[in-house]
Amino acid sequence: MRSMVTVSKMDERSIPEISTLFTAFDSTEIPELIGLRRRQLFVCDGVQIHLYDFADQADKAALMKVKGDPRMARLSADLEPYVSPYEPETWNSPADSAAFSFYDWEDGPAGDGTRTDTTVTLTRMDQDAIPAVTSVFQEFDATGGAGAAGTRRRQLFAYNDLCVHIQDHVGPDGGDIARKAAAELWFGKVVEALPRLAPEGPAPDGHASRFYGWEAP
Repeated sequence: MRSMVTVSKMDERSIPEISTLFTAFDSTEIPELIGLRRRQLFVCDGVQIHLYDFADQADKAALMKVKGDPRMARLSADLEPYVSPYEPETWNSPADSAAFSFYDWEDGPAGDGTRTDTTVTLTRMDQDAIPAVTSVFQEFDATGGAGAAGTRRRQLFAYNDLCVHIQDHVGPDGGDIARKAAAELWFGKVVEALPRLAPEGPAPDGHASRFYGWEAP
């Protein structure tokens, strides 16, 4: 699957309203039309991480077509009281909320049907540190330790001063293992090797809580 991440701010007291809006929207045919396979919403100290997973062969023409669907505009309008730009001073359109991927590792062949759960960790990062961060994770993932612990895929996205660390994992203890590994890397080796990473984070352990999830049947 291809993944896309957007970053915004939200009041965590609005979780029920936001979840209700997406539940209604994802019950329409629009997700299928645009090739959306999974949507997950996470929040960490008022920062919302919106993770979209698209089919590899998602129809871009269909995506352009549904952009004019009034239900898309209605969803955006309905979300406005609850979700706001991460940096409103520089925000001009929804495209300005998109993070960019700079690292993607996968253990084994994609699409083998194994169900995975997702853990998201948020930390602050100077984007000048991207090459060094990438190198640290490449070295770690090359050891085989991530795959042995149940991590099937790791993705790193950057957005302004944030790094979004996404781990897809299997097994009943996968989430706990993923969070522990993220803490050891980000607040251990990575921070020690890269002092430009801001010591303060959106949360003490940077772990984001998932409050909404939808997956295509």
